[in-house]
Amino acid sequence: MPRTLSLHEITDLLETDDSIEASAIVIQPPENATAPVSDEDSGDEEGGTINNLPGSLLCTTAYLIEDGSDAESDSDDPSYTPKDDSPDEVPSTSTVQQRPPSRRRKMTKIVCKWKKADLTVQPVAGRVTAPPNDFFTKMRTPTEILELFLDDEIIELVVKYSNLYALSKGVHLGLTSSEFKCFLGIIFLSGYVSVPRRRMFWEQRTDVHNILVSAAMRRDRFETIFSNLHVADNANLDPGDKFSKLRPLISKLNERCMKFVPNETYFSFDEFMVPYFGRHGCKYFIRGKPIRFGYKFWCGATCLGYICWFQPYQGKNPNTKHEEYGVGASVVLQFSEALTEAHPGQYHFVFNNFFTSIALLDKLSSMGHQATGTVRKDRIDKAPLESDVALMKKERGTFDYRIDGKGNIVCRWNDNSVVTVASSGAGIHPLYLVSRYSQKLKKKIQVQQPNMIKVYNQFMGGVDRADENIDKYRASIRGKKWYSSPLLFCFELVLQNAWQLHRTYDEKPVDFLEFRRRVVCHYLETHGHPPEPGQKGRPQKRNTDSRYDGINHVIVKQGKQTRCAECHKNTTFRCEKCDVALHVKCSVEYHTE
Repeated sequence: MPRTLSLHEITDLLETDDSIEASAIVIQPPENATAPVSDEDSGDEEGGTINNLPGSLLCTTAYLIEDGSDAESDSDDPSYTPKDDSPDEVPSTSTVQQRPPSRRRKMTKIVCKWKKADLTVQPVAGRVTAPPNDFFTKMRTPTEILELFLDDEIIELVVKYSNLYALSKGVHLGLTSSEFKCFLGIIFLSGYVSVPRRRMFWEQRTDVHNILVSAAMRRDRFETIFSNLHVADNANLDPGDKFSKLRPLISKLNERCMKFVPNETYFSFDEFMVPYFGRHGCKYFIRGKPIRFGYKFWCGATCLGYICWFQPYQGKNPNTKHEEYGVGASVVLQFSEALTEAHPGQYHFVFNNFFTSIALLDKLSSMGHQATGTVRKDRIDKAPLESDVALMKKERGTFDYRIDGKGNIVCRWNDNSVVTVASSGAGIHPLYLVSRYSQKLKKKIQVQQPNMIKVYNQFMGGVDRADENIDKYRASIRGKKWYSSPLLFCFELVLQNAWQLHRTYDEKPVDFLEFRRRVVCHYLETHGHPPEPGQKGRPQKRNTDSRYDGINHVIVKQGKQTRCAECHKNTTFRCEKCDVALHVKCSVEYHTE
């Protein structure tokens, strides 16, 4: 006979009591079923889960039809009315429930069953085919490694669309591949030689004058190239893609970054912030981050910081693949598919609690991969772990864990604070001892650490390392257009990736600063074009403070006649300190304020 319970009580009963086999659950209509706007299911009409049901449905009256119940026993229930098969009978709109035809089937378990056991699993094999040992035999210089990413196709892409954009404004740019490399060298140089205004690179005053820059490209030419820099055709932009101005470059760089990814098994996934302070629909503010304002990029990287896949985040997109798993999980799945397509194999992914869920671990396991990540309390599918408060009262290093029947384990560990980690590729054992400082004992103590926590700490920081490398020498030259920051970020990213390959394969690697300097010197010295003879810029301002100090103003002979700075007549003498032509008789008057 049907038992009158709420839907929530029935589902709890089925989860805790294995002896009950049900053939159907009948739910009464919710109280607001006839309202203009009902409290409906937030999921799809077909294939939804109980996690999407609103509270009004969970608390409404329902009937559990157990296997073995029949019409005779149901007739004893006063709330049950047998169905009349008369064709002339109009269906009743009464709230009295009628039992549907009994179909013998076992209910699908909605929530996993957890038990206290360790996860025993073999590590994944990694990439099927490894790169050859002589991969970098012919590529030793930093510039040659960088041009694995910025090859002729990428350079021609920038040159083509920059000239096209300038032509649409009535400007004949005439940009060439060699000239763009010189331009890019100045951008990279501004990362470790920073000036408040970019025009100061071309000033003749000795405190900021940069001979390498001014001899490679004229100032106005640099400004013209920078204002017309483009990587897409504005006439053929996708209106649904907010980053369509950068999409051709991002797609091609992703192909090259994925092509030369080192042979790794563990990959971390995290967000990357690109600073931007203007106005744009994709600009975000994240409290507590080193870069709070800017564009957010999803990045997949090795543990040392080689970024092999990146995509800009532009809000909710209905065309996103795997959107049913959520925003964070969908991009992890896109990264895993791109990695597997380029390099077939089985991998272990590590990410933080923004991405982790039991559903994501199951999906990655079905694809042959493993995953580990910190997880939020409401995403562990009701695993009966000890609460944070209870663990905090116990000694440091205490942990509690549960495993489900699908190869996932969830562990809650008490360290400085309580952290929860879920994994499908690492268990509790072997246990490790880590050193922690005890405020109570005023000394360092040994604390137990589960293996899955160690795996997470060891392989999670790849994107953060890349962020640190790029931010340390980020180009100080910035534009006012919204796409300037992400566009320059793309070039900074591949320069950092080139250095990662250099330190991986070169027997005597150099640090990132030296690597960057060698690229800059090669581009400016090889592709720079000195100003033509006879071209003169505006006269530069002299330092008036040192002009009137009355110290060491020595008049010396010069090899040619020039105009005196005071009387403007020809003279063969000059002031050695002020570096201006000056008659001996005009010296006192010139140096007196």
